[in-house]
Amino acid sequence: MKGWVYTIIGGLCLIVLSLWGTNRNLSKENDRLQGNNDALMEEVVTYMDIADRSAASVQMLELKKCELEKNYQDICQRAKDLGLQVKRLQAASKTETQTKVEIQTIVRDSIVYKDGILDSLKRIEWRDPWVQVEGTLHKDSLDLNVSSVDTLYQFIHRVPHKFWFIKWGTKAIRQEISSSNPHTKIICTEYIELKKKK
Repeated sequence: MKGWVYTIIGGLCLIVLSLWGTNRNLSKENDRLQGNNDALMEEVVTYMDIADRSAASVQMLELKKCELEKNYQDICQRAKDLGLQVKRLQAASKTETQTKVEIQTIVRDSIVYKDGILDSLKRIEWRDPWVQVEGTLHKDSLDLNVSSVDTLYQFIHRVPHKFWFIKWGTKAIRQEISSSNPHTKIICTEYIELKKKK
């Protein structure tokens, strides 16, 4: 009789452990989905850093591979174009920038020797450490070369829970992006981490 009692108690312990594990997994999945919901509802925060350069802040999305493939085909396609397998990605980030430069420069006469004929052309040149503009004005057209250089700095950091001055754990993961080009404005940014399989 005691053998049956021990078997039933052992079975009940296994059921309790199984239910506890399932509840823990469901709780983690619920936290992930809540964090993703918060991230999707939040607009990208764009601001100027202390050096007056464009910066942006966004909360991380944690997606499964199937969710990434369903909702972010452009990122998946870009990874495939680079010869990367989506299933091997750990994280992906996408940032849109816009570069606007107001240029005021002097138009200079330039003499060129073309097909045995001396010709006079109008030339413009303008540059700063980030943008270079060169152009030639013909009678009815303009040849213009514009080159812009930018470096984007990306920082991933955790935001702790706060209660007054006490900080603990991790409330969210955020990405901060900063541009080094003062002519560049960050329009949009996204940061996605793929959920690790267990």
